[in-house]
Amino acid sequence: MFRSVGGIIALLLALPAWGYQDKSKEKPTTPEQQYQALLKEENDAMNAFQEAYQKAKTSKERNKIIAEKYPRPEKAVPKFLELAEKYPQSPVAVDALTEVVTRARQGGKDSPRAKALAILQRNHVQSNKMGRICQSLANSYGKEETDLLRSILAKNPSKEVQAEACLALGQQLGQRAKLVRLLKSRAELMKQVEQVFGKELTEELHKADATKIDAESAHYFEEFAEKYAVQMKPDRIDQLCQGLGRLGVSGSEALLRAFMGKDSRREVQGFACLALAKSLKNRADDMSESKEAEKLRQESEQLFERAITKYADVKLSFGGTVADQAKGALYELRYLSIGKVAPEVEGEDADSKKFKLSDYRGKVVLLDFWGNW
Repeated sequence: MFRSVGGIIALLLALPAWGYQDKSKEKPTTPEQQYQALLKEENDAMNAFQEAYQKAKTSKERNKIIAEKYPRPEKAVPKFLELAEKYPQSPVAVDALTEVVTRARQGGKDSPRAKALAILQRNHVQSNKMGRICQSLANSYGKEETDLLRSILAKNPSKEVQAEACLALGQQLGQRAKLVRLLKSRAELMKQVEQVFGKELTEELHKADATKIDAESAHYFEEFAEKYAVQMKPDRIDQLCQGLGRLGVSGSEALLRAFMGKDSRREVQGFACLALAKSLKNRADDMSESKEAEKLRQESEQLFERAITKYADVKLSFGGTVADQAKGALYELRYLSIGKVAPEVEGEDADSKKFKLSDYRGKVVLLDFWGNW
């Protein structure tokens, strides 16, 4: 839920900032030019940060640069919102509001994110640009986001945009059901969740019916499978399957089984087989030890084996091949899951004495792996 800025610095240094394209050096006058100018401002700030970070020679210097120069995405939110409010009917308003929703944290009814969602709902539901924002909404938990996705699905004339909205609804509701169950089973997390999503949304989630939300999620996944899945290109299905595998909700598994059983493309079958195996494993890990959890792990193991046997060479857009990911996940399932006998570990202690993990069988053991690079 909480991520360290430092953990993504290496990635940031390798990437261009915000996808900016320098289209004009003239003073911005049109809404599009003003939008591009904001992106350029962000791009320049990121370039300055990258240059300073690469020149730093010590950890102290790098930490100082992160604290002072890293262009945090949320800082630009007021400028993008101001642009959208100035030109509420302009097509560029959709781009600006998408930046707001992507960058801004969840807040109350008067927050920049809430204002952006309201403008999108009021003026731009039928825009052909709305497909881009759907995946950002899929990773949210609020009612306003759900309402916007439902409006896009019902009113947008583009089949491609409808597909993204339908898929995002299934994902968003599935994630919400997981969080609702987590809050009900671990009340001590309420304060942490409240810090991220605010008190109002956290209380709403705590009172919600996870079973009902799961059913809604499954409905949208089924609708997506019936109406839209066949028109998706393999590279988009790859991205989708990898996301659904991490999601680990029962509603999305029907869609993955549909890809496996009804799509004739071997690569798509491979994506879905791997993702379904991961989803079942993740669901089992979220459960207390039970017959249901063991059943899920057994099917997951069979699917990982199938992925290795039938789809080993299928390439993924991220993470190598199907076999590369399936082998690692299968090892984890067989040897590192709760209740499994830990694999042997050999090493030397602080006094240079050799030891084996098995020497301590039957005792409580804390393993601390560390290094100094």
